[in-house]
Amino acid sequence: MIVHLTGHLLEKHPDHVVIDVQGVGYHVWTTLNTYEALPGPGQEASLLTYHQVREDSQELFGFASAEEREVFRHLIAISGIGAKTAITILSGTLPDEFRRRVQEGDEAALTTIHGVGPKMARRILTELRDKFGAEAPAWEGISASVAGEGDAVTQAVQSLVALGYRPQEARRAIQSAIKRVEAQAPVEDLIRAALRGK
Repeated sequence: MIVHLTGHLLEKHPDHVVIDVQGVGYHVWTTLNTYEALPGPGQEASLLTYHQVREDSQELFGFASAEEREVFRHLIAISGIGAKTAITILSGTLPDEFRRRVQEGDEAALTTIHGVGPKMARRILTELRDKFGAEAPAWEGISASVAGEGDAVTQAVQSLVALGYRPQEARRAIQSAIKRVEAQAPVEDLIRAALRGK
């Protein structure tokens, strides 16, 4: 695994750089924050990297700070968020600002980031609130407010509708979630599974 590169910048673009390390040129995808932190072409630069290896490709993602790389790793661990999407998200906000938005459960602020819609924002809050020491997301209060108004499935559907899902969409999401959780799962687990998606 390649975790760090130091060399001369051959090319510098808003979304990627090419860095020469002892005669070998590495193409590295970067965020806008990292782009702005790097020196100009021809100068020496250091990058922390994440090396993604797949069956059909290998790609490097570079970061100017350990914090940005850590947030990137948290993002790509979320179902439905790939490396390129994570780079886009981190290009729209600084790592500490992103953490603050998650900690405060600020869904509206997350949706102002390019590429983050309401569903993705809810998924991010669901997945990262514990890791970032965040407040409970809004859906937990909603699920509590509908408790006693039917079984867990009905409560979960009502909670998703309260979060902005259309009724049919909410039912489909919960039906899909049921396949991934235990039969007698509490409503919170159903909602979590639905927000995470497949």
